[in-house]
Amino acid sequence: MEIYDALRHRRSAKTFGPDAPPREVLERIIEAATWAPNHRLTEPWRFFVLQDDARTRFGEVFVPNLDSDKAIEALRTKVVRAPVLIVVAQHGSPDNPERDLEDYGATCAAVQNLLLAAQAEGLAAKWSTGNMATSPAAFAHLGLAEGDRIVALVYLGSAEATEPVAPKRGAAPVEWRE
Repeated sequence: MEIYDALRHRRSAKTFGPDAPPREVLERIIEAATWAPNHRLTEPWRFFVLQDDARTRFGEVFVPNLDSDKAIEALRTKVVRAPVLIVVAQHGSPDNPERDLEDYGATCAAVQNLLLAAQAEGLAAKWSTGNMATSPAAFAHLGLAEGDRIVALVYLGSAEATEPVAPKRGAAPVEWRE
């Protein structure tokens, strides 16, 4: 797939087919993520690939903090909506705010690479965050340290339906100065 096509046509999926991509495809996608620009070559990213029951176990860590059966059921449905859930985390550097910001940017770039690689592989993906990305229960479950950050929960699988392409975007807010 040509890069400009991938950039224009990649969209967050709403539905996913039931089959997980083969492990070698997941490995290629994650390797592509690690090609992201990374100042000082700190490689701050960590990838947790959750499949099968691991998705359910991840979801269950949030249940004690929910206040209704409806919220619990919605969460249990959400974590298994795609056959693969990749949690992308950043190793934080709270003692060095400049490095921490650079590493956050690098990890975001890694997520974008992951999404574009998934698109190139013909897969559907969705980048999500929300409460699960900031929950102390999620950090404990994944073994993340204080100062680390969950940058993305990427739902990944085969495309079940064609997602609409967004209309053409307006001109970028650019100032040319000479």
